[in-house]
Amino acid sequence: MKEVNLFLPFPEKKNIFEFMNKIKVFIVDDHKIVRDGIYSMLINDNTIEPIGEAQNGTELFQKIKEIIPDVILLDISMPGISGIEISKKLSDNYPQIRVLILTMTTDEKIILSAINAGIKGFLSKDTSKEELLKAIKTVFEGNEYFGTGISQIVYKSYVNNVKLNLHLNRNELTDRETEVIKYISDGLSYKEIGALMYISPRTVETHRNNILSKLNLNTNIELVKHALKNNLIDL
Repeated sequence: MKEVNLFLPFPEKKNIFEFMNKIKVFIVDDHKIVRDGIYSMLINDNTIEPIGEAQNGTELFQKIKEIIPDVILLDISMPGISGIEISKKLSDNYPQIRVLILTMTTDEKIILSAINAGIKGFLSKDTSKEELLKAIKTVFEGNEYFGTGISQIVYKSYVNNVKLNLHLNRNELTDRETEVIKYISDGLSYKEIGALMYISPRTVETHRNNILSKLNLNTNIELVKHALKNNLIDL
């Protein structure tokens, strides 16, 4: 009987070890041609192993019950559960998975919503193969990665928020102004507010105008919405 060698040669053992330690990547996109294209870019990299694909969030969550990827490449715009919702659910239930958004959508609000949902990186689909591979490896290592154009959008939003906060800090509302906001929110007229605060209706209107200017608002409706959002008043 011919002997069977039950032990693999050392080089093959090494290859198996390397395979086990590759970055496991899962692709989620509702277009098969996109999934196939991404797969073809990843398959030849010796540090990355594409382990699965899904065309929507429902299919994704079914499949990752069987095998947990290290990185998920995720589109934003898909039928059913959106990429933002998927990212939030993954962040809550699979915090060990790094989510890297790969999409055509580069709207500032979408990008910021994705960041708030817990994603680790954001790329436009017109990115290069080299940048995609770099982004996967970067987020796998626990760092964040944003494509060049995306970084500029995120930075601009950050700067604008800082400027807004500085503006609000320089123009904090007085107790008197907060009281006026409360009465306006209650639907009282300037005359009724003036009677309660022992000031003239004209003074009430002046307070109101100053408040709108400080908060960069235009109408009483916007003022009430702002007050509710920032807990200046209660329903």
